[in-house]
Amino acid sequence: MSAIELRGIEKRFGNVEVLQSLDLTIAPGELLVLLGPSGSGKTTLLRCIAGLESPDAGEVYLGDSCVFSLRSQVDWPARDREIGMVFQQFALYPHMTVFENVAFGLRVRKMEKRAIAARVREALEMVDLVGFERRKPKHLSGGQQQRVALARTVAQRPRFLLFDEPLSALDPKLRGSLRDSLRALHKHLGTTSLYVTHDQHEAMILGDRIAVLQDGAIAQCAEPQRVYRIPETAKVAEFTANPKTNLIRGEVHDAGDRVLLIPERDNYCFLRLDERCRALTGRRVTLHSRPEATDLDMRPGEDDGTLEVLAVMPEGSETFVHLRFAEDMDQDAQVVVRGRDSKLLKLSRGQKVGLRFRRANLFDANSGALLGSLGYYESELGLLHPQAAGALPL
Repeated sequence: MSAIELRGIEKRFGNVEVLQSLDLTIAPGELLVLLGPSGSGKTTLLRCIAGLESPDAGEVYLGDSCVFSLRSQVDWPARDREIGMVFQQFALYPHMTVFENVAFGLRVRKMEKRAIAARVREALEMVDLVGFERRKPKHLSGGQQQRVALARTVAQRPRFLLFDEPLSALDPKLRGSLRDSLRALHKHLGTTSLYVTHDQHEAMILGDRIAVLQDGAIAQCAEPQRVYRIPETAKVAEFTANPKTNLIRGEVHDAGDRVLLIPERDNYCFLRLDERCRALTGRRVTLHSRPEATDLDMRPGEDDGTLEVLAVMPEGSETFVHLRFAEDMDQDAQVVVRGRDSKLLKLSRGQKVGLRFRRANLFDANSGALLGSLGYYESELGLLHPQAAGALPL
């Protein structure tokens, strides 16, 4: 049974189609992160679930109940959907104390005073704010104010929790601390939750699964490591990069004893591929390899393609090497390699090096659809599009 199910949700604002036949299922007790760029419709989707917006088509199910269906003329008001929502803005009442802010919704429901006091204390314990009951919001830090907003929502004991980028207004250090608190709180409550963010790092840390929202539809929904390692499309691969990933468009060639990718940006650069890529000979593909899964060959052979070192950037224990194709003068069209090998620090600008791909995904250059993946254990891959023409025989 699903706790939240969306079927064919559509939403338009004038001529702009924000959500397009969107389907999504969230399991009971799951924390699912909805990841997408700003303006992709994430908040609109939350508001459709909460009853603050009405979709133009589709159905919304909460548990066993259909709470919205245009076809069946069903549209439950927000107050009846048992949903708690935490917003980016704290929206605390400045004239009220912490206790009064958390208790406000309970008083509206006319709960007994003793029950309110117990419920407020329980909520404040969950967010580590016991002892702050008499303070007003102006005497709290940004992180403490967000904890109060969270406690106010939790005190209502909703069946479902929706988070609309609640940490985006906080500084990075505080954001990291509150992420840990949110994860622990969700584990404690077990409430079915949908968390919206545009931050890929935040999504990877928080989500049981990640649903990537692109072009008004769910492009991929899977566990964080699968989304990162084996994205369903080239667009998902690019968006889930942190900060950059390698996408090299080219054509696969059978060179007899070798299989090569000849990049569009440098027709004289022959990049070696795994033998299994021979099945894709003649196809135009986009090769995707994360910087940490891409290696440098410091002494490439005469028949190997080479790239030119643009910059060597040490960052703590790791080094980032930025490369470009020799025939391409576009400084932005770079390949990035990330590693801990001390030899990377000895590279110099203009030096020619080769590339090797430890793990990679291959996408159709036109559709962007995944053709196959290399370098992963079978348990990491799961089902790999056996219906795709030319799928790699893994």
